[in-house]
Amino acid sequence: MARYSIGQATVSPDQPDFEQMLQSAYNSKLRPNCLCLGASGVPMYISQINGRFWLKRMPDTGRQHATGCASWEMPEEFSGRSDLYGSGFTYEENEVKLRLNFPLSRRGGQSPPPTAKANAEKPSVQADGKRLTLRSLLHYLWDEAGLTNWPGKNARRNWTFVNESLTIAADQKTVKQDNLQHYLFLPEAWTKEHREEIAGRRRERFARISGTDGKNGHQLLLVIAEVKDIEQAGMGFRTVFYHLPDCPFVMEQKLHERLLRHFGKEMRMWTGKQPGHMILTGTFSVSPEGTPMLEEVCLMFVSEEWIPYDNIYELAIIQKLVAEKRTFLRILRYNRPTAAPMPTFLLTDHGNDPVALYVLDAESSADVAQVEASASASSYAHWMWNPRTHGEILPIPAVLPRTDPATAVAPTRVSAPTTSAIPTRATLSGGFAQPVNQPIPAPQTTAQAETLASASAASIQSRFA
Repeated sequence: MARYSIGQATVSPDQPDFEQMLQSAYNSKLRPNCLCLGASGVPMYISQINGRFWLKRMPDTGRQHATGCASWEMPEEFSGRSDLYGSGFTYEENEVKLRLNFPLSRRGGQSPPPTAKANAEKPSVQADGKRLTLRSLLHYLWDEAGLTNWPGKNARRNWTFVNESLTIAADQKTVKQDNLQHYLFLPEAWTKEHREEIAGRRRERFARISGTDGKNGHQLLLVIAEVKDIEQAGMGFRTVFYHLPDCPFVMEQKLHERLLRHFGKEMRMWTGKQPGHMILTGTFSVSPEGTPMLEEVCLMFVSEEWIPYDNIYELAIIQKLVAEKRTFLRILRYNRPTAAPMPTFLLTDHGNDPVALYVLDAESSADVAQVEASASASSYAHWMWNPRTHGEILPIPAVLPRTDPATAVAPTRVSAPTTSAIPTRATLSGGFAQPVNQPIPAPQTTAQAETLASASAASIQSRFA
């Protein structure tokens, strides 16, 4: 269980008064310390978001935490995120500035973009690989929200959890001069009893950007939601999201055609009813009559645990690790092409250092020898599974206890040059990772939800409990 020092007290997220203690420390300007590596502690800070108090790690301290700690940051060589540091996003004092390769406004007479802003290889013909595409922005928020991190036993997630995690992740992120939360639209968890209040809040927000706004044209919003259905309607398509049953989004015929062409893999998994959820992120405008109109879109498939996966082989690993209550991270590509060799997961419960798990896709364009060479060049231990040669999952490295860094002896490596095959890059700041005191998601039934809501102030628990 995570432990933190605040002043002379040692506290844990499973304490009923944990959030109240954070509020008191926030008002007193006390600096908490994470005790994941012992009494010396790693500095943290407290953030106030929507009237709640959350514990976050300080900038440039992610690698100082223990591997299994909620605030630990993966080695920069593994993730496509490192390619965008300093260009797609920069850290300035207490905020992250994002640079996007897609617009969040459109002038009155300007036509919608001509492409679906496809995902992996060709985000668009105008795409700048050093800026955030729709896909890489979605990956960034998924990482920042901690949704790529599986904490092992007793973990539960639902849309309420995902919604709140993404909302917190968007805090202190700016696009040009505006907070990202100004543009982000996440459907509220829908309940029949509160449908009118939910619809009223949505109509009020949509009305503020409906139609044109003088010289500024159309303001666009950014939706992230789970797709329930895409069905033909008139000359276009209706996109229905879960938790938005009374508010379908319009998708034009040409956009739908490009969606099928660029995101055929995701659409096939969704049509084939693979386990999990289809996530759509996209920009949209609101017509004068109040209809939301999708302009650019991107799809991402996630498991039942809301962990992204690209094929059934990655899903098999997720299911195995979850069933065995392992702790691990899903590594995302951002703007990197699929042919670029990189691990799929990181095991974080195998001693002091993570183990990189490489899962080869049966249809991948990546050269096996190139992947093996890249894995061997890393200074970290690795494991590889090629379904083309072994249909059964190979034995995964077992859980190992973490040892005291002061007395630990480095294991003997048999693979390894210690030089990474990935070019050296600036260290990523880790000041805006997911909070560690995230509530357990609400149960699905209304009665349970009301019970939990009434006791929420006394039941703040870590997502890593």
